[in-house]
Amino acid sequence: MLTIGRVAQKVGVRPSALRYYDAQGILCPVARRPNGYRIYTGDSIKLLLFVKRAQALGITLKEVKPLLNLAAQGQRPCNYVKQLARGHLREINQQIRELEALRRELRTLLRRKAGRARGNKVCPLIERA
Repeated sequence: MLTIGRVAQKVGVRPSALRYYDAQGILCPVARRPNGYRIYTGDSIKLLLFVKRAQALGITLKEVKPLLNLAAQGQRPCNYVKQLARGHLREINQQIRELEALRRELRTLLRRKAGRARGNKVCPLIERA
């Protein structure tokens, strides 16, 4: 049996994150001591490591919860994970396109000569962009 602090330390998160996961229904303590302290098991650590890995892949807690629910029902949520991954990959590809366009604009700006600001202009480099 592990306390919240020990689990947090093993997983590399703050105890407040575990309390948040508890409030969101992602992770529930297996028991509480008479003083109200949450008690967890080794399975809790495995679950938290899964959640951390999912988040590292861009999967939100809102998206993780249905995965955990499917797994709790004895189903493997892998098809749903692939669906999420495809959606996230589309978003990332769009962000990359936008960043590449921004990089082109910035490179163009850096090649320009500043010139003199006239009238109410602050910086011709930006105003011509």
